[in-house]
Amino acid sequence: MAPLDAPEPLRISDAERHEAAERLNAFFAEGRLDLEESSARRDEVYAARTDADLEHAFRGLPKLPAKNEKKERRRGVRPQVERLVAISTPGIICTAIWAMTGGHGNFWPEWVWFGTGVMMLRSVQRGHRRADRDRSLGEGHSTPGSSTGVDRRMVLTAVFADIVGSTERAATMGDGSWRDLLRSFEHMVERELGPRDGRKLFSKGDEVVATFRSPARAVEYARAIREGALALGLELREGIHTGEVEGRGSDLGGIALHIGQRISANAAPGEILASSTVRDLVHGSGIEFVDRGDHELRGIAGPWHLYEVAGRAPGT
Repeated sequence: MAPLDAPEPLRISDAERHEAAERLNAFFAEGRLDLEESSARRDEVYAARTDADLEHAFRGLPKLPAKNEKKERRRGVRPQVERLVAISTPGIICTAIWAMTGGHGNFWPEWVWFGTGVMMLRSVQRGHRRADRDRSLGEGHSTPGSSTGVDRRMVLTAVFADIVGSTERAATMGDGSWRDLLRSFEHMVERELGPRDGRKLFSKGDEVVATFRSPARAVEYARAIREGALALGLELREGIHTGEVEGRGSDLGGIALHIGQRISANAAPGEILASSTVRDLVHGSGIEFVDRGDHELRGIAGPWHLYEVAGRAPGT
């Protein structure tokens, strides 16, 4: 029987679910969760209805320290106060001298205070311009990894690539040889990213995830690394999806990334699967697709119509 004073579970908002998903992204980046477990726990977060459900999704993970919002606000205000005090100091000193010498006759410190007022006004105007500049940086289409520290929403195409049979291959080759092969694979991936303006979101062992502003370039990249992997004696399964993601600093999150991962999990060895969104966006580019029908994506509602990217990378 539950204690009489036990608090009732509280209903949570979409904002709280999103914040919880961001925390899971941080734990994944730290290596506390692997991709599969991170994805499973995100499913729990998006399905959560109460704070108790959210707490269960973070079982076995350290609690993040709560932010002291009042302290953060004071930290931001303090430099402004100190600047205004410094500007007004000459006026305060002159007024004190005037008062100590009798305080009669013409109030001569008024000229000092006039200059002080002008300086204060300019300081306030500079502060407003700085705030407007920071806001515009945050709202612009800055690239992932910028240091504005402001949440941004953007539409990107994500490519998930996973090495097939990596565990068995590593066991056969031994740790040292496998590490060397992975290093060669990572170098190849980096080379293919540059010409297509791609950005590696993260790599974890046998998986690499990259994002692109152009879905056509994302498809080109997926085909290029498939051929590059084959040259190294490796085989990939890949998934591509275009959708809206949200980022702060170098971190990106959002349901679009989960969909991309689920699509790659449905791909056969050597296959590149793309969502219908990607196919529609690159219509007219000359990229061909093969209809692979409806698929169920674990944790994602409804059937998803997927297409296989046909053909090989140019020059192969």
